[in-house]
Amino acid sequence: MKIKVITLMTLFFLVVSCAKKDKNETTDTTVVDSTEVVVNDDHNAKNSLDYMGMYQGILPCADCEGIETTLWIDENNYVLFTNYLGKKSKTKSEFRGSYVWNNEGNTIILEGIENAPNRYFVGENYLKQLDMDGNKIEGDLAEKYVLQKKSNVKVLPPPPPPAPILIKDVSYHPKSLENTSLIKNKWRLVELNGKPVINNNDHKKEMFIQLNNESRYSAFAGCNNMMGGFELKDEKSLIKFTKGASTMMACPDMTTEQEFAEMLEKVDNYSINGNSLSFNRARMAPLARFEAMK
Repeated sequence: MKIKVITLMTLFFLVVSCAKKDKNETTDTTVVDSTEVVVNDDHNAKNSLDYMGMYQGILPCADCEGIETTLWIDENNYVLFTNYLGKKSKTKSEFRGSYVWNNEGNTIILEGIENAPNRYFVGENYLKQLDMDGNKIEGDLAEKYVLQKKSNVKVLPPPPPPAPILIKDVSYHPKSLENTSLIKNKWRLVELNGKPVINNNDHKKEMFIQLNNESRYSAFAGCNNMMGGFELKDEKSLIKFTKGASTMMACPDMTTEQEFAEMLEKVDNYSINGNSLSFNRARMAPLARFEAMK
């Protein structure tokens, strides 16, 4: 009888020992599996999404019905079309340039656009516009700042053909102007309506106008980026600016910008003396003076 009891106790301890061993082995296996789950594969939008193509949407606007936006992206460059809906004046604009990624590889930054949103978070088949500091926009309209992918075409649309310029009723291609100082220089605004203009020391913030050989101009006068067209006529240095468009930033003081836009509508001739340019109306005192930027 004693032998039978001893035998049963021995079997009991063997069963308990095996159970503990199995439990320990199970626990060890779970730890190994858990470690494997947290391995970081470094995937981001830049290296894992098919992000190139065309995106479209209507973004919120503070003083219009919405900003109709089309953004094309290829491997290195972008084309951005915007149209401010519900505005009476000309509101269409086009920007072209290259873009870069942020350090995290999830946001593209459109180069060449200043004083306006130029950062877009890249998701799967969508782009989300960020604020000026690169942060996600909050509030009731936050989900409206989204452009949906409409096409995987990776070829950007070509620029519009240059408009011809008429001189003595003879049409010629504006490429012939590319070597003139009016076209080849970028001009810093130094005087407006007879008053000196103080530019910011930051080179990117200086007030300027730049004309190109495609009869287009770009300008900055303290708040918004401005753009439009111009015409040159005959040998008397006559020039006429067409009514342009601008970005729609609201700034504390837009006096200079408003005076600059009004000045362009009045100009009918220009004069260049070395590195100095003046925009004039008839033979009156210059409306604006510029100097060539280095």
